[in-house]
Amino acid sequence: MTRRPLLCIPAALLLTLLPVSTAEQHGTVKAAPAPTPTASPPPTHSPPASPTPTPAASTPTPSKMPKSSKAPRPTATRSATPRVSRSTTTSRPPGYGSPKAYAQSVLSSTQYACADAVFTRESNWNLYATNPSSGAYGIAQALPPTKYASAGSDWRTNPITQVRWGITYMESRYGSPCGAWAFWQSHHWY
Repeated sequence: MTRRPLLCIPAALLLTLLPVSTAEQHGTVKAAPAPTPTASPPPTHSPPASPTPTPAASTPTPSKMPKSSKAPRPTATRSATPRVSRSTTTSRPPGYGSPKAYAQSVLSSTQYACADAVFTRESNWNLYATNPSSGAYGIAQALPPTKYASAGSDWRTNPITQVRWGITYMESRYGSPCGAWAFWQSHHWY
């Protein structure tokens, strides 16, 4: 079984990707009660208050719900605190949030724009992109894919290793990423 690395996703984006509960879909989740004012200073940031939706006629309200001997379950709310992985292993060198950030850190802005254009058209920066016709693989579409191994043994799971190899390939074969981009524009491959 091939293990794929976890992606680093900003908390704000992650919250938009989380599934919405059935209660949230039907509008039966009530907003948490506002805190009681105290003498302490107000918090620096509080989430905007959302209006409480009016329940549909067929949806039971909490007061009409049958009483149970168990304590009511707390309503799940989305926290603004990002979730942090406790994993100590990583497939990327520290300091780079993405393969694009790595490329930007090692190339000038002009050369990065050219490398970005090539990688976007070849694989859309997809670590696992595979050309069904040729067998080219990864962000830089190496053929054969084992060529990535010259940049690191983790080439199957590390996008930075693939980008590092791709930049080295562009510089050795075309002189620079912009040389590779110029070739790509006239041939639609590089």
